[in-house]
Amino acid sequence: MRIAQIMLAKQFGGAERSFVDLCAELVARGHEVLAVCEARGAALPLLRAIDGLTIRTVRVWGAWDPFAARTIARALRAHRCAVVQCHLARAAHLGGRAARMLGLPTLAKTHNYVDLRYYRAIDRLVPTTRSQQRYLLDHGIDASRVARIPNFTRLPRAAVRPQVTCEVPRVLALGRLVEKKGFDVLLEALALVARAAKQLDVTIAGDGPLRAALEARARTLPDNIAVHFVGWRDEVATLFKRSDLFVLPSRDEPFGIVVLEAMAAGVPIIATQTAGPLEILNADTAVLVPIGDVQALALAIGQFLDDRSAAQRRAVLAADVYETTYSAAAVVPIYEALYTDMLEASK
Repeated sequence: MRIAQIMLAKQFGGAERSFVDLCAELVARGHEVLAVCEARGAALPLLRAIDGLTIRTVRVWGAWDPFAARTIARALRAHRCAVVQCHLARAAHLGGRAARMLGLPTLAKTHNYVDLRYYRAIDRLVPTTRSQQRYLLDHGIDASRVARIPNFTRLPRAAVRPQVTCEVPRVLALGRLVEKKGFDVLLEALALVARAAKQLDVTIAGDGPLRAALEARARTLPDNIAVHFVGWRDEVATLFKRSDLFVLPSRDEPFGIVVLEAMAAGVPIIATQTAGPLEILNADTAVLVPIGDVQALALAIGQFLDDRSAAQRRAVLAADVYETTYSAAAVVPIYEALYTDMLEASK
């Protein structure tokens, strides 16, 4: 099948990771895939590493850029695409217009609670959670136009990990260093953990505008809590392999692909009660704490330190859920079935 995937963002986050991974999986499954992306986009080097993927770039100056829509339409026509999938609002607006010029069926992965003005040219909307699905239905989108498909990650499920025996447990947190990701809450929780004379080695992987402030706060922590800021890392599997606990302290997390990566790696998880973790996890597979609650997060970390075997049991159950529900093998065939259904409906 000839499939176009369109993402016009310049930065790189979970939505961009999902776009790259879906391109890679579809190519691996024998489809002829065209990836249309911003010429200045951070995803471009990762796309170029996918053997067999056709890439076309476009410079976009705004969501209403008519020249970009025409450039996209030319790329879709040249590739003889059968179906077009868009990611995020700008791609949905411009890519949807381009596909409509050619009479091609379109779908858009919403990734979040979207402004539906940008999705008027899209035939089918793909939310990743029940909460996002309810949002679309509550805003007047007909149920026949909505197909909920969860995110996935390409990481293979890791072998069962041995119970942690190292003297200083290693904690990993991963994401953009922005206010909604809650890394300040994590550092305050670590300060409480330090008072109990607990030792931790903490890695925070990611970058963003709050990095300097977070590093300054980390330097004030007692010596028994070591915090390392390592910037962006592509080798997330290696990071998880070297970690004993993953913490997601977000104030807002619509899904959280990084949660799936932790599940695949078999690493125990502490996460906030945000929309994504509440969709993916439960009390059997992780410890879920209230959003922004420093004391609850500190208590959860302390409980991990006191009972690592219980944490590891939850991690094994989480890995089972990952394999059956959120792995590439579980999710990508759902997309393929949707593409086929849309093609049949368009005839």
